[in-house]
Amino acid sequence: MHTVEGKTKTIRPGNREHTVLLETKDVLTAGDAAKRAEIAGISEHKTTQAANVFTLLNRRGLPTAFIERAAPNALLCHGCAMLPLELIIRRFAWGSYLKRYPEFRHDEGTPHRFDRLVTEINHKWAVVAAPAVEVPYQIPEEEARERFLRDGVWEKGIYTDPIIEFEDGRWMLFPHTEPIAGAEPLMEIAPVVHDDERREIIQGLMVPAFEILERAWCGIDTRHGPVTLVDLKIEVGRRRSDNRLVIADVIDNDSWRIWPGGNPAYQLDKQVFRDDDPLGTVAENYALVAGLTEQFLD
Repeated sequence: MHTVEGKTKTIRPGNREHTVLLETKDVLTAGDAAKRAEIAGISEHKTTQAANVFTLLNRRGLPTAFIERAAPNALLCHGCAMLPLELIIRRFAWGSYLKRYPEFRHDEGTPHRFDRLVTEINHKWAVVAAPAVEVPYQIPEEEARERFLRDGVWEKGIYTDPIIEFEDGRWMLFPHTEPIAGAEPLMEIAPVVHDDERREIIQGLMVPAFEILERAWCGIDTRHGPVTLVDLKIEVGRRRSDNRLVIADVIDNDSWRIWPGGNPAYQLDKQVFRDDDPLGTVAENYALVAGLTEQFLD
């Protein structure tokens, strides 16, 4: 394979057959890269978090692409053919979920807790729709940014990370920040995986990964109390060595919401960056979370 430059990572060929080196950059992005900042040292904190998370998942028997930490800012992983999907698991109704399902918003501001985990799947390619074009189509997010993002603002009709609704084998894409009830889909696409594989991804990877990390975070105490895992985003690929579906890419502080004491006022995750907290505070949070994830390995 050739070297691939991403928003926050560089992927290089690994030193073993069927492997890659994931090098994390000192960069955070938000709003589909509409917001970007360089923060010295953040790459090492994120790599520590990801290495600890994947070590825990491997120990619990979940199939992942992770092999070992190769450098302060790099992971050695099995090469994978990545699915163009973002997989979301939720214990609480928060963030964009409330935009799609406002009926779960509580007047007092406390989040609705799901007794049974909610799973959602977003497509990583953007949809170009009306009023930009008459006939909607999909393009890679990188191309969408180059063509339709101007001074941090998306042109009308561009929908990034569309959420997928499944109905009788049909995959229909909807805006991920608008109510779904009564809405018409942006477009219909061919399934990325067949139904059996989709069930395998949900029941064999998404739900177990969340439950493992939820227990791990609940066992870590802070001055505000145990840490609540609110939601989690993972990605999945087919391992090139054996074609097995595995959890791949990275899982770090960009991938979840974590609230000490179950209180969003004490959030430690990437939301502090989205909320425009000082970059020094963001860096401190990432360093703290890196230290806390060391306890996953005790």
